[in-house]
Amino acid sequence: MKRAKQLEIADKVRAIHRQLGRIEPSLVLPLVKSDDEQLIVQMWQEGSHSANFAHKKDREQSLKLLNTLHDTNQKIAWQRVPGLYTFSQLLKWQMRHMRFKSRRNEFRTFLTREEVDQIIHFSEKALQLMEQENVPEKDITLLHGDVVHHNFLWCSDGELRLIDFDLAHLGEADDEYILWLHRVLPAVDYNIDSILNELPELQRLDKRKLHRLKFPNELLREWLFAVDLPLEQQLVFLDYLIPFTKRALTYWPKLWYDIDRVMKK
Repeated sequence: MKRAKQLEIADKVRAIHRQLGRIEPSLVLPLVKSDDEQLIVQMWQEGSHSANFAHKKDREQSLKLLNTLHDTNQKIAWQRVPGLYTFSQLLKWQMRHMRFKSRRNEFRTFLTREEVDQIIHFSEKALQLMEQENVPEKDITLLHGDVVHHNFLWCSDGELRLIDFDLAHLGEADDEYILWLHRVLPAVDYNIDSILNELPELQRLDKRKLHRLKFPNELLREWLFAVDLPLEQQLVFLDYLIPFTKRALTYWPKLWYDIDRVMKK
């Protein structure tokens, strides 16, 4: 059960569910009617649990589920569904980078000056590479928009399904594979070779876009979220975020090198 921030978002989620309800096997949980138009209610699943990207099976099945979702554009005209729009991943990340940079002094309360400067440096360099992209456009399809592990739900029938389409939008499937890899890489010690060898389905992803993995998206997003939390929640979240950040930064130079090597193959 989740209350949408706006009625338009709730309407979009219901429209997506109506369309995906035509797909077998089901990719989503059925919606339950509610008198509150902004409330999205789904059928309760006894014994259900979220995916864990540290597990190989969960990585394999979540990617397979995303592939199936993206392939629905062969049956569903997503561009005709009300409330679904495209947006630029580059522009979104540029704005995120500018917000992070403008609040750098707040982050230095919790991280060293060098660590904050490293995040900004990696962010700027990755954005420059994205600006220089010259990659042919691919077909537009439905993107889930928030491929965090807890939006992949193992259900009581043993199948993995997607929940929470609040951020769903239109775009190229490659954009979502990049975001999914950003979520998965910390679980495999940022080993890009390992994940590409493990999941041949990632051959769908245009290698010329792999440099987008150099952008420290997880760090920027989580720190911008953390500094606006109420103090008690912030302290709890920072117990996770500070060591996560320090660990990520130790891997980032090698990840940068490995991505360059993979792209040259």
